[in-house]
Amino acid sequence: MNMYIWTVILGGCIVTLLPRVLPITVMSKMKLHPKLEEFLKYIPISILSALIAVEIFTIDDKFSIMGNELEILALIPTIIIGVKKKDLLLTVVVGIISVALLRLI
Repeated sequence: MNMYIWTVILGGCIVTLLPRVLPITVMSKMKLHPKLEEFLKYIPISILSALIAVEIFTIDDKFSIMGNELEILALIPTIIIGVKKKDLLLTVVVGIISVALLRLI
């Protein structure tokens, strides 16, 4: 491989890692206000919820409940586990398994 390809690969690595590692490194040394920490704790779950809601409740870029009945049924055990266990990984696994089982039926 020539030097241009290695430069692009290295540049891609740097551009990918810097926005992820730099904020974590800087923020780990700072003491944040407890209210801000509480707010930041909910960001991952709210992003995941927004992504899931768009995927389940839209068909052809329009709001629709019809057409995604299996996924909506899979929401029931997923939401129950999410509320009771408060474990994001377990909730995602239950959602995936629920959709898989419903598609087999």
